[in-house]
Amino acid sequence: MSPSYADTVKLVEDNYFHWEFNMRMKLSRKGLLAHIIKPEFDTLSDRSTVQWKTDDLKALGVIAGDVSLTYQVYIRGAATAADSWCMLEEQFNRNTLKNRLIVTKKLHNFKMESGTRFAVHMDQFKEIVLQMETIGEPLDETRQLVLLLGSLTDEYRMISTVLENAPNMTLAYAIQALSGVDASDESSSALQKASVAKKSYDKRRFNGKCFYCKKTGHKETECRKKKADEERGQVARETSDYAFTATSAMGKTEWLVDSGASSHMTSVRDKFVSMKELKTPVRITIADGRKIDAVAMGTVGLKLETSVTLSDVLYIPEVEGSLISVAKLAEKDVVAQFSKDNGGRGVSCGDDIS
Repeated sequence: MSPSYADTVKLVEDNYFHWEFNMRMKLSRKGLLAHIIKPEFDTLSDRSTVQWKTDDLKALGVIAGDVSLTYQVYIRGAATAADSWCMLEEQFNRNTLKNRLIVTKKLHNFKMESGTRFAVHMDQFKEIVLQMETIGEPLDETRQLVLLLGSLTDEYRMISTVLENAPNMTLAYAIQALSGVDASDESSSALQKASVAKKSYDKRRFNGKCFYCKKTGHKETECRKKKADEERGQVARETSDYAFTATSAMGKTEWLVDSGASSHMTSVRDKFVSMKELKTPVRITIADGRKIDAVAMGTVGLKLETSVTLSDVLYIPEVEGSLISVAKLAEKDVVAQFSKDNGGRGVSCGDDIS
């Protein structure tokens, strides 16, 4: 039988946190875990017996055997397993400038490799978070969220877009949603799974009041009264992860600012500065209940009072005109000022919306 990863991993410069856990598990399986405890903290063991000394040499040998040759120099003077353990901890786990540089470099270079399972990527993510805490620079939840979403591969681009648009998003919700989506799930399939995870998570944790019926315990999107009213035609539009409210006819060169749109979108291909075709179209629900497909995503440049760029714009051949999402503007801290020019449809933005 081939040895397990825990039996073969060697301690090198940048894997101490992973190695330390695996070594403790390895010593535990061999019944030698007590030998890495300092004598002053171990009141149960009789360290004077021949058996203890024999086992201690075994533990020392196990530890030394899983340290790469380059770093065995740090434990050459160790007489006991506990000595070697403390020497390695002092060298690799202390808050020195060198260790801080190593961990910070890993943080900045943290990216998911193509083909990696999300569960494996999460293990690597948690290890970096732990390392940052150990060197005295813990990451708060917002920074962890930015790190996780920013590290994902292009295969997760669409699901990341949905998560970025989710109101009151938490790290736990993002992990739950991503855990239910495979990298091979492109576009609509991924969005559907993320939507299911979102509804499940929100339903478990929401204790506020519904804006529609004013009752507590559920959100407007879960409101039974609203759904019943929609079926009777009393509510004008349908909501979804990707939905918009514009119904009036628009010119090809016009941009309509839409408070109901979850993403920027246009039907004019020539507007794009760059574009990436989607392997699977994203299904969009519009105000009259019809569903149309977004077939690409990219960056658009447009002229308001100043030149601005819009990123993650969906290309939808069937949509009428072009829509600017208020939600997307808010994410970028962009202030939109409306005027009555051009029939009341004028808008200016203070900064680039990239």
